[in-house]
Amino acid sequence: MSAPAGAPEVQLSHGGRLRGSWQDGLRVFRGIRYALPPFGERRFAPPVPVAPWQGVREAVDFGPAFPHWPRHAAPDADPVGGEDALSLNIWAPEAPADACLPVMVWVHGGGFVRGSASEPLYDGAAFARQGVVFVSIQYRLGVDGFAHLQDAPPNRGLLDQLMALRWVQDHIGAWGGDAAKVTVFGQSAGAGAIACLMGLPETRGLFQRVILQSPSVACQTLDEAQAALAAICELAGVAPDPVALAKAPIAPVLRAVQRLTQDAGLRRMMGLASRHLFPLRPVLDARMLAAPPLDALQTAWQQPTPLQLLVGHNTDEMRLYHVPGGGLDRITEADVIDFVRSAGLAWPSKQMGTPGERLCAAQSDYHYAAPAAALAQLAATRAGSAHRYRFDWPSPAFEGRLGAAHGVELPFVFGNLGNAAARELAGPAPPVELSRRMQQAWVRFAQTGDPGWAAHTTSSPSVQVFGGQDSTASG
Repeated sequence: MSAPAGAPEVQLSHGGRLRGSWQDGLRVFRGIRYALPPFGERRFAPPVPVAPWQGVREAVDFGPAFPHWPRHAAPDADPVGGEDALSLNIWAPEAPADACLPVMVWVHGGGFVRGSASEPLYDGAAFARQGVVFVSIQYRLGVDGFAHLQDAPPNRGLLDQLMALRWVQDHIGAWGGDAAKVTVFGQSAGAGAIACLMGLPETRGLFQRVILQSPSVACQTLDEAQAALAAICELAGVAPDPVALAKAPIAPVLRAVQRLTQDAGLRRMMGLASRHLFPLRPVLDARMLAAPPLDALQTAWQQPTPLQLLVGHNTDEMRLYHVPGGGLDRITEADVIDFVRSAGLAWPSKQMGTPGERLCAAQSDYHYAAPAAALAQLAATRAGSAHRYRFDWPSPAFEGRLGAAHGVELPFVFGNLGNAAARELAGPAPPVELSRRMQQAWVRFAQTGDPGWAAHTTSSPSVQVFGGQDSTASG
């Protein structure tokens, strides 16, 4: 579609002009390409920046998602997305180029295998209405982004995110954003990716504050990455090398990833770690990622850093994966034992509830609560400041069994309570005031580094609890 007369335009610092659209008094620019399509001769290569151009380019429509299999797609469905997917979107208030507004850059989750920045849940208008320049980015997913391939750079999805963050540094001033006041934030795999980036020297100066929602920080060893690639390629009927994968139709490869994601028994049968739901994650390649995020940050933060961190988790994270479809009631004691052994956990002295409830609790702590606490503790001793939160609000979805599951906080943080995805997570009438408080805290953190409650310290640990009534707890 064409932009209407009087549409907002910006001049990039090195490049051409972009024309967006107005949305309720906000300037919205969608589908801004920050790198060339990573297909054809650029398949499995590092991202290539877009060359400067003359004239005006339209930035009205979202770019395609990176090809992936949607979460609830039927087995015979087609994948979604397209090749020209390395793009970003911007929501900004009307402001002069020298306004020095805080910037928030969103990295979406999806297990490193699905998702996009164009999902209605991630509309950034509510942030922009509070004086923030909001940016959402897309990156390579699945095999293209995270499979460890011979003669290809590792962790290509992280390389994409790095390039997008550099693009923000170069150009966000055109919207009145302050490149020295950037908060990068993400949820689940998005938060895990940011945790990986935080330990890299290449990210110094690209952001000053970080918000991690339910960070999943597990990475793959080279052996685990090799096993995952072999399993995917066996199911897809493709040789496990870049040339064969580049020539193969993408649908069978995506379908293989989806099958491994949905079927724990298949993962075990094909030699993958049964404790992980998703077959692809950042790889400890000894080049880009030399150590797991927590270990890398221990090294990177040997000297105190001014980075400020807000990190938290939800109470019932894993119910998102086990409650829909009735899976919670099919979990057996053998499943609990398998996970505890696979994760190397000590067997709890007290066994309460059904096997499904116990497995959800153990997995929630292992994948999300424990990493969030460890990151906060590390930041409290080595970084500028650390603040913790916990999201406790019990969703009424699925007859009240979903609880404060993984992702339920998202519509509250974004202030997008009315769309279909929000209703699926939070029900038909979620508390608007809870959303207001959470978003206000996120924006205040982006503006000042203080979300509005006491910092977490080693001597005085504290957690802000978001539920029906907010409170502060020690922990």
